[in-house]
Parts: sequence; C-alpha cells; structure tokens
Amino acid sequence: MESISQMLDTCSLPEKMQLLEYAKVKNSAGTKKLMLMKLFVNQPELSDSEYAQKIYKKPETAAYFQLKKRVKDEFEELFMLLKPNCLKKETQLHIECSELLLKSQHILARGIRAEGSKLLERGLKMAIKHGFHDLVLTIYSTAKRFGLYEVLSNNDLPELEIAIRSHLRLLITKNQVKEDDPPQAKNHHLKTMIRQLSFSRNSWSKLDLINKSIRDGKYKTAMAQVTQAESEWDQNTESKTKDELLIAKMSILLAQRKFPKVLAVCNESQNTSDFSPENALKHSLIHWHSLFHQNKLDDAQLILKRKLMNLGSQQCPSCAYLMAYVDFKQQSFKAALKQIHSCQKDLKNKLDYYLGSKMLELMILFDQNDQDWLEYKIENFRKLVSRKKGKINTRIDYAFQLFSKLQKSMHKPECIDLTLDPLFIKLQNEKGDLAWHPHSFELIRYDSWILSLLKRQNS
Repeated sequence: MESISQMLDTCSLPEKMQLLEYAKVKNSAGTKKLMLMKLFVNQPELSDSEYAQKIYKKPETAAYFQLKKRVKDEFEELFMLLKPNCLKKETQLHIECSELLLKSQHILARGIRAEGSKLLERGLKMAIKHGFHDLVLTIYSTAKRFGLYEVLSNNDLPELEIAIRSHLRLLITKNQVKEDDPPQAKNHHLKTMIRQLSFSRNSWSKLDLINKSIRDGKYKTAMAQVTQAESEWDQNTESKTKDELLIAKMSILLAQRKFPKVLAVCNESQNTSDFSPENALKHSLIHWHSLFHQNKLDDAQLILKRKLMNLGSQQCPSCAYLMAYVDFKQQSFKAALKQIHSCQKDLKNKLDYYLGSKMLELMILFDQNDQDWLEYKIENFRKLVSRKKGKINTRIDYAFQLFSKLQKSMHKPECIDLTLDPLFIKLQNEKGDLAWHPHSFELIRYDSWILSLLKRQNS
C-alpha cells in the first residue's frame, strides 16, 4: 500500500498546490487535518515522529496515526479532481468515460434528470465507441436505478446479455493462463461474490414463481410462496429482492380484495426512499388503491398529490385518471370531467384506460341526468367500439351494452329491469375474463354502479 508521500510524488508542484486549495475549501483554517496536509506537501522529508511533534507537541501519539489515516483518505478523494497524465491513451479514455458515468450519477442523485440522462447517454456512446464493454453494464444499472428508460431499459436486456457474455469470452480468450506464467494468487473475495450471486439467483427464481402464480390468478398459492420466502430470507438478503417480495405480497392482497390488510402493509413500509423508481411507483399505486376502495378519499388524494404526481406524467400517466375517479366519488362532476379530458390524449396508447375514461364520462352524464349529451356521447362511443372490435375488454363491452339499454329506458325506467339482464348477471358473476380486478381501469365496478343508479331511480 502506497504511503502519502509516494502518492504525492506522482503529482507535479502545481498539482500539489491545487490539492491544498481544494483541501482549504473543505477544512477550516486551523484544523489539524489541514495542518498535516500542508506539512506533507511542503515538508515531505520529515518522519512521522517529526510530524506528530509539530502538531501534537509530542513525537509518539495514537491520535497522530488516526489523523494520518484521515489525511490519506482525503488526499485520495481529492485525487479524483485532478486530471491524470496517463501513458496509455486507452487508460485516459477509460477514466474519462468513467468520469462521465460518475458525473451523471451525482447529477441524477440531485434530481436533475434531463442533464443526468444526457451525460449517461454520452457515456454509453463513448463506452461502445472505444470498446469499454465493462462500463455498459454499469450504465444499464444506473439507468435502471434512476428510471432512465430512454438510455437503456429492460427491453435492451437480451442484447446486453449477448454483449456481456461476448465480452467475458473475449476476456478469457485473451488472458488465458499459460504454463510458463508465474503463479498468481486467487482473490478469495470472488468466492464470496459467487455465493452471493447464487443466493440472489435462487431468490429471484422464487420471485419469478410468485409472480407467475399472480399472473395465473392463483393467489392462495402465491401467498403461500410469499410466506415461505419470508421465513427463509434473512437480513443478508439484498434489499431489492425484499422490496420485490413486499410489492408481490401487496399485489396479492389487493387482488384478493383484502383492502384493510393491504393498507396495514403499506403503513408498515411507508419509507420507500431506497426503492427503485418502479417499485416506489408500484408501492404508491397499491397504497392509493387500498385507500380508494375503502372510501378513504382524502387520504387517497394526498397519496396522489404528494407521491404519484411528483413522479411525473412519464412514470405515472394515469394520475389524472385516478383523480377523476376520486372527484367522481366525491360527486365533484365538473372537476372529474376536467381530469378526464386532460388525460384522454395520453391514454390513447392504453386502450382499456382510454375506453375506461369514456365510460366514466358516461357515468357522470347519467348521474347528472344530462340526456342530450348522454345520447350524443353514447353514439360516439358506439362508433369507437365498432372501430376497435376484437380489442375491447369484455367487461367494458358488456357494461357499455347495459349503458345503452339504461339510456333508452331513462324515460320509462319501470319498463325494464336491468338486474335480470344476462349481461348484468355475467358481470356480477365474474366468470373467466369477466373477473373484476380492483387495480385495473375499472375502479368502480360497472355492475355495482348500475345497481346503485337503479336504486336511486326507483327511490
């Protein structure tokens, strides 16, 4: 391990003076740390005893060696601010590329997204241009950590895997151990890394099984798998895996419509500052749904304003949609319509939500008893459904047919009983693809809303 003197010997005199100027900014004028740094630069020939004598007035003291360690750490930090003079151009370029990544991470950590993304993109182009394949994985990790899907995303993983595998094969081919090579000791830390990766891979395999059970609608199986994983994983399990398990557990409870339990789990895990952007978004959305479905509308609004809306429209494009449903439940119909119209353009690439916003618009017009607008909107919706034939969610399809019948019967509600309609009964029974999902576009069940409207009409 190099001493402080050896490190400083690699610097020119202007560079040493530059290091001291940086140190003066970080440390107060009379501190012992700054005094020792000046002594190492200006009087490098002194011994440790002489340095200790000048600072502590005695040649032997444990405090000096603790101070010396802090001085060495600071010099190493400040070395980052100097531009190294490398003999090899490749080394210089690799350092410059690494600096770009470091700059982007510092800027992104301060919440400056656009500039951080630009620097990361430059780093990616430079790494590819000069063949620094080892840095590309770091760039992906950074993009993933800060949610910069425009730089690298999960869609790029297949190509990234090929690139990393090829890089490793090339590395092994170029650096194979030869018989006449001098013996080299192996690094024992790699064995620890392999054990960690093996444990992590097993953990993620279990998470995959849990998520598959959730996708298949086997919620009891999924919850049993979550319980088993919770009992097996300890404090050494990486936080990312634990976060994913927590999100899975919350998703299962939400799908099972156990809203109070979902809320309890959310309240126990409110600190999501260490979550990835995706998991922070999922946590907040599940929290919102648990509040909304228990009619805790004021709290749901707070989650929207304090958390979801702060994520921006790119990460949470359906915020206005969620707010529209809150306004609708609070019978603030004008505000709900304003929210719907503000988000419909952004929802066109999410067909269920786009059509769901149109359905909510019809529900508002029904509640307002605005028959002229209702007739016009239903006719427009019918044309839209016709154009999207074969792509429409079955619950929307059946509910819209009931809405049409409801609109025609508004003048004579006693002539038809929609509760006996086969479509209404199918919506209530939820068989097959007609199952209602509380985390979907249909935040208020269409069959429940129709039933409540019929009761109001007959009262």
